[in-house]
Amino acid sequence: MSLIETREQFSDSILEKRFIRKVSQDMNHDIDQAQKAYMSSRGFETEDWYSGRGFVATESGLEMTHLKKHRFVDMKTRTSKKGTNRKKAHPVHNRIIWGHYNNLIKELHFGFTHAVQEELRKLAD
Repeated sequence: MSLIETREQFSDSILEKRFIRKVSQDMNHDIDQAQKAYMSSRGFETEDWYSGRGFVATESGLEMTHLKKHRFVDMKTRTSKKGTNRKKAHPVHNRIIWGHYNNLIKELHFGFTHAVQEELRKLAD
């Protein structure tokens, strides 16, 4: 492999990492806005519902931290010693997160086209 080919491959991997970071940051913003809108429409207005969430976008992907109570308020049934209790579910976690992750996977799989590579190269220059 020549030096020029090695540099081109290295450049392509840098562009790919930039693309992954950009798509992950956009998805972070979309997930955050969707969760805030849904929680405020369902009456979750105290600050403790919003304070423990975190989003980090890197070249390797997307990392999200959330509160345990987001997962529990999402469940339709609760099982206890007395049996199963049906409750109203507020899908503030699973539906929003997995719906956006599905879009993220599609964008990462099909979105890194030659046009996007050329656009990122122009931004780098």
